[in-house]
Amino acid sequence: MPLQSWWLLAGVVGMYVYDATLLLYHNEVVFFERRDGTWSFSVGSEFELAGRHVYVPALLAPHRAVLRLRWSSAQTLSASRPLRGLRAWRVGVSASAWPVMLLVMVFAALPVVLFNSVLVLLGWMIVLYAVIVFAVLRVWRLRKVTGIGGKEFTGIASDALLCAPYSLDLVRKQGLRAAESFDVVSTAHRLLDASERLRLSASIRAKVQRQMDIEETGSERHAQLTTYLQQIEGALA
Repeated sequence: MPLQSWWLLAGVVGMYVYDATLLLYHNEVVFFERRDGTWSFSVGSEFELAGRHVYVPALLAPHRAVLRLRWSSAQTLSASRPLRGLRAWRVGVSASAWPVMLLVMVFAALPVVLFNSVLVLLGWMIVLYAVIVFAVLRVWRLRKVTGIGGKEFTGIASDALLCAPYSLDLVRKQGLRAAESFDVVSTAHRLLDASERLRLSASIRAKVQRQMDIEETGSERHAQLTTYLQQIEGALA
């Protein structure tokens, strides 16, 4: 394979990894679907980049949904809003997963295509963009089920159409702007089992404790964090 072809492959992989990687703020959590259909979560790695925690999803499973949410110490957990629309969101996202798997198969053929003529590569690109358009239209048709607004859809669609490797993240991106739709506690009760909720509680408490350590004892902010710290364990039990 010519050196230029290796650079092309490296570029495709690099752009996909770049687009898939998330930088999480201290109060953000990502719920993600496992291979067996159950759900888990991550608050990112201990390694920080620009003050944010790095989270890399399962790169070989772009069809699995992720949901990026945040918690707020200003929220009264006992008055957490009822969870509505999560089941519909999961159904809609799942229905848009198979076009992404079709894209995976098209991209998987690229190393073979690079061994052939320019005409074969041109044909591959035509097929690729036909599948991307189909996948984007699928996301558009399901937008009312997944709750994606026009602005969000425009961003997702333009990313996929302007940079082909970004289209592999179509499923994930439908859950990256859901913080206004779902809250962490109610979502955790719906998606996670008891042991995972206990682990989530410990992760959030550790994050809140770090915030408390930099606040002045006796301040209003310190008191707010203390109250939240006392509530979170019971809320996720």
